[in-house]
Amino acid sequence: MKNYTLTGGNREAARAVGRCFGALFFSIFGGLWLLLSAYAFGRLDRLRIGLIAGAVLLFVATAVRLQRRGKEAGTGAFPEEQQKRDDRLFGIVNAVQGLAIFLDLSLLPKTRYGQFSFSIAALIVGLHFFALPPLYRHRANLITGALLTIWAIACALLFRGDAMIAWTALGAGVILWGSSAWALMTASRLLRRAGL
Repeated sequence: MKNYTLTGGNREAARAVGRCFGALFFSIFGGLWLLLSAYAFGRLDRLRIGLIAGAVLLFVATAVRLQRRGKEAGTGAFPEEQQKRDDRLFGIVNAVQGLAIFLDLSLLPKTRYGQFSFSIAALIVGLHFFALPPLYRHRANLITGALLTIWAIACALLFRGDAMIAWTALGAGVILWGSSAWALMTASRLLRRAGL
């Protein structure tokens, strides 16, 4: 097996693999937000479910294919201690995000501010990008976080009731799918740069 640890392509390949993992999450959660949007708009039917599921599968298949191309070459690109520390922090940030969204969607609907629960969920998702550890905190993720944060606040100010849910979810889904496409294009470019 070829050792890529000392080659220039190593770090590029590792970054490409990371972008592929990001694309997986963005595409799946983007699809869920879009399903919620279609439901809130009253337009959830088999055709839309099929189109969203098909798009998610296309994103996932592309991400898996690109990830396989760079996985071996990317192994060992970053110091193991840094990788473990950042992976642990990544898990903590996402656990806190998940708990915050769970509490938001569980408790807020029982108050008079319940209509804001999905906008707050999108806001939490947007803000979590800024708390990511250094290995995951790069320009693309910060832009995704900023767009989600701004969109969530705008929807809370502009809409009410089901319209707020529908537009919040639509924007979140589009932003996440756009981020997934961007991540996959970046991964492909990094792999080409690494000669893979």
